[in-house]
Amino acid sequence: MSFKNAFKNLIAHFGVVWAVLLYLIVCSAIIVGLSLPFILPIARAFKDAGVFEGISNAFTVLMGDGGWNGFWDGLFDVYNKIIGVFNSNGRVESLARMFVIFVLLLAFRFFFGLYEIPLATVMDGRMSCNAGYSFIGKFISTLGVSVRFSLAKMPIMIAIDAITFAIIYGFASLIGLSVALPFVIILVIIVMRAFRSSLTSSWAPCVAGGMGVIKGFARSCEICFKRFGSIYSTYVIMWLLVVACGLFVIIFTLGVGIIIAFPFAMCILGYIGITVYYNKTGKRYYIDGTVFTPPMENVL
Repeated sequence: MSFKNAFKNLIAHFGVVWAVLLYLIVCSAIIVGLSLPFILPIARAFKDAGVFEGISNAFTVLMGDGGWNGFWDGLFDVYNKIIGVFNSNGRVESLARMFVIFVLLLAFRFFFGLYEIPLATVMDGRMSCNAGYSFIGKFISTLGVSVRFSLAKMPIMIAIDAITFAIIYGFASLIGLSVALPFVIILVIIVMRAFRSSLTSSWAPCVAGGMGVIKGFARSCEICFKRFGSIYSTYVIMWLLVVACGLFVIIFTLGVGIIIAFPFAMCILGYIGITVYYNKTGKRYYIDGTVFTPPMENVL
């Protein structure tokens, strides 16, 4: 029910996808600017070591007679070249470490977390009173709350992602470089992303509704664990669809379609979160102009 109602509302108010796309373009430009001082020296070192040539050769072998075994052998050779660069060049190793910490872990998460509160506020307006709010306007007016929300969410996301990486690393150590490894990695990512989304599904809607950032997270956890089965299954299905559709778009549009697929996925995840919140708290809401009343047996 949450997935169906969220999808209907997103299609009815598709304009928010274009607003989020604009936001992504601006944030991506900022992240690229912050990344260049770290990435350019690393890229030059990789080029000199033949890393990019090795990647190209691996895909050439895959499309030729080498098949998957030749492909994995080629990637293993690339891996050895990368390790060799880090072992022989302390500056590159230091730049890579700073890039991961300051750009990927901190700056990336911070800037790409600022959209959730204004998006939830826009969706809350649509669902509660069928009002149309501007994403840009709400982004500006809620920026202070968004900053606190993003900063509070960062350590939680980093901790869950660290657990995900540890699980993937454990499976990789057991399985090794085999054909099954990509499927195992995707499965672990879906399972852990579904848990992360379930845990925080009602957080942004709670904050957008006037609750404090910390209290909003506590309420989101309460809703999640009291209805964990239904919420988690919704997000497992959602992430399966996101991954499947993402792969389809990348393959059959040569990556061009990802431009719209990425903001669409962000918006549908946001709509699912606020729909779950409305359903589990018994709040009536609009679905494309029609009022929907959640079944009372599901209300917390």
